[in-house]
Amino acid sequence: MAALFGCLLGLLVSQRATGPSRPDDTPTPLLSPSGFIDGISHWLDGGERVFYDWRIRQLGEVSERSDRVVLVSIDDDTLAEAQQGPRADIAAYPWPRQVMGGMVHRLMEEGASVVMLDFAYPELSPRACVTPMRSGRGALSQDDDALRALLDQDPGHSVLAFRWGAEGTRTLPPTGRLWPYRVRLGSYPGVTEARARAQSVLALQRPAFLIPAGKGLEVWAGVADEGEGRSLGEQLGTAAASIQERRAADDAFRVAPSDLFLALASVQVQGLDPEKLLEVRQLQHPVTPLLSPASGYGATTLPADPDGVVRGVPHLVAYSPRGGERYVLPSLPLAAAMRLAGTQKLRYAEGRLYIGDTYSIPMDASGYSLLRWEAPSATRGARGPLARSIRAWNVLLNLFDTQEARPARFDHDLDGRAVILTNTSSYAPERRVTPIGPGIANGAVLGQALANILASDGITRAPPKVDMLATMGLAFIGAFLALSCSWLLRSVGGAFLFVCVAVAAGAGYVGAAGYVFVHDKLWIAVAGPLWSGGLAFLVTTLYAFRTEQDVRDFVHSALGRYVSPEVARLVARDVSLMKPERRQMTVYLCDIEGFTRLSQALPPEQLVPLLNTFLTEMTAVVRATAGQVDKYIGDSVMAFWGAPVRTDRHAHLACEAALKLQAALAQKQPLWEKQFGHRLAVRAGIDTGDLLVGDMGSELKSHYTVMGDAVGMAGRLEAANKEYGTQVLVGQTTAQLASDAYVFREVDRVLLRDRPQPVRVHELLGRRGEFSQEKQAGMALYEKALIAYYGRDFLVAQELFRRCTVEHGDTVARVYVQRCQRLIQTPPPADWDGVIRWGRRSTDSR
Repeated sequence: MAALFGCLLGLLVSQRATGPSRPDDTPTPLLSPSGFIDGISHWLDGGERVFYDWRIRQLGEVSERSDRVVLVSIDDDTLAEAQQGPRADIAAYPWPRQVMGGMVHRLMEEGASVVMLDFAYPELSPRACVTPMRSGRGALSQDDDALRALLDQDPGHSVLAFRWGAEGTRTLPPTGRLWPYRVRLGSYPGVTEARARAQSVLALQRPAFLIPAGKGLEVWAGVADEGEGRSLGEQLGTAAASIQERRAADDAFRVAPSDLFLALASVQVQGLDPEKLLEVRQLQHPVTPLLSPASGYGATTLPADPDGVVRGVPHLVAYSPRGGERYVLPSLPLAAAMRLAGTQKLRYAEGRLYIGDTYSIPMDASGYSLLRWEAPSATRGARGPLARSIRAWNVLLNLFDTQEARPARFDHDLDGRAVILTNTSSYAPERRVTPIGPGIANGAVLGQALANILASDGITRAPPKVDMLATMGLAFIGAFLALSCSWLLRSVGGAFLFVCVAVAAGAGYVGAAGYVFVHDKLWIAVAGPLWSGGLAFLVTTLYAFRTEQDVRDFVHSALGRYVSPEVARLVARDVSLMKPERRQMTVYLCDIEGFTRLSQALPPEQLVPLLNTFLTEMTAVVRATAGQVDKYIGDSVMAFWGAPVRTDRHAHLACEAALKLQAALAQKQPLWEKQFGHRLAVRAGIDTGDLLVGDMGSELKSHYTVMGDAVGMAGRLEAANKEYGTQVLVGQTTAQLASDAYVFREVDRVLLRDRPQPVRVHELLGRRGEFSQEKQAGMALYEKALIAYYGRDFLVAQELFRRCTVEHGDTVARVYVQRCQRLIQTPPPADWDGVIRWGRRSTDSR
């Protein structure tokens, strides 16, 4: 039951979610089977997140905050200073984009390696409008144009933000039915130059078209009429521009602002399947005048887990604007890392995303990467888990000082550091809830993500198979502990210790998982394995109670199943008969000759009925002779006589059972051969000695059995039949006790390693008075040969044994023929007594 339970829960744990839930993950009704399974999975995921947060805080305790990323925050104090300052343009927020560009440029002058702007600019600046009478870049919004110009002074060192949404319908470009004409604005040899020209068209809120013409591209703009076309051509510096009516086929070459953005922001990732990435449906990217290859572009969207906690960053997402080609878009930290590494080369292999040859970060195939928080708790300030944050007001003062040719007031020590410019004031979006606490600014989370990339560090989640094996393993451990320690439940103190054992096992696993998490940054499941182990422990404890009672009932009833009803009634009347004691008894052990070959030849559906039939016959014979079946060992049967009811004829009864079994087998052979296609031959060993007999075992399982040298000797005798070609071999004591009723012949004289004196091995031939003349003649000839053998007359003995073999088919005589031949060739020493030596577990002569 524990195995089944562990497997089922392990399968659920292995089907874990790899990141925040997708928008299209519609909940399943709880009353349905799939809904019930989903409910358990979500419940397990919720518990796992609790343990994950605990471990991430433990990791934060031994971590150092990163100083490679610095937060520049527009906080409430900065806005208050700006309102009271002499500059009217920054008295109201949001500030002009020209001021933001000046701050970025100033941070670059102070040594920043890259500046990330955690601001989305999806619309033109509200502080400036399009100037219709100007041409070229001057035709764009002056405020946006100023920000772009300042960023272009430090090409490759700025990263602009965009946001995405995974819900709703895809955002498509507006239709062109309101623009019946088009004006030609020039022909360009390459895509880059054509897109730069189209950018100026899009900035004027006109549709742009890149139409192939020979080896180049022509840029056209959509207009309402011919007059507007001439005016637009003059405005954009194209005199006498060609004006034509728009064609329906032109829509195939239309360029939307998103097309320009995707051309600049999308990345190629070697080894990653874009189909597995989270597909976003809506984009809020920088307005057209801000698009330039001189800057990078990265997403600032931070989806939370179902409990509202942000634990990671989707570094890569997929976007398909028209449901066709997929574009892979990076996060803001990843885009900044690519700028720092000076590469556009990304590679995904073995659960890590490689940024060129400089950085790497653990990431799953869906593009999601867990954050390694470098602090145990969130601070009250804006910096969050980072080592430093700078007030934006201080950067503004340095900017104003340099504009007025004065020395900068503050030394921010930004050499070689990445900077993220973000809003942490009351105007900022809602702060994030994280494993280290609530209230962390969006920019601080992104900064921590960049710090992880720069350190090539992060959290790796164990493969689902590892979590599944841990869940199944803890279920087995829980069941094992419950079974092995259930004896403690007999007392109150023991019950307390019993519970402590389970708690200690669970705590040990949690501690081990925490150690691996902190030292190896490996997330192994905890909640699922704990529930699996705990429930298996509980279920097995209840099962142990029931089993213990069943075992006790079995101990009382089992004797009645393996002995005759008369013996069972005697024991029931006198329980003292079951008391352990030492007495003389006879042990019988037999097995089926060639059973290994038989088991390989027969299919299970035939082998099992055949074996059951044989064991039934054997048990019936033992019962009929007042014996007890001790145990079944595969095809072997062990029985004994002389207990629990005493008898002096235990040796006789054992010999009688052996003969009756041979007779029963001979009678059943035709039926078995017809039914199963095989005949059975049984070899047996019988020995008598002082044995310990009684009810032996544990609280959970006991057995009425015997122990002693005679048991081992019976096994040796049974195995020796194969060497001598006999069916029943008996020990010396058994032959002496039963010689008045049964006929035996000496087979060999052997010295056992664990006995000081040699013993004689005999073969049970039958009951007295039941031998034919031919059989008696064969026995007499064998006796004469044996006397000659031990009299060292090996030539005579060899001839007599040969006659026994030829005339009577004596298999034992065949063994002696070979021995005589060896002794004739190599005469024995003077002290030779004919005794051979048996090993402890072998019947081979030595």
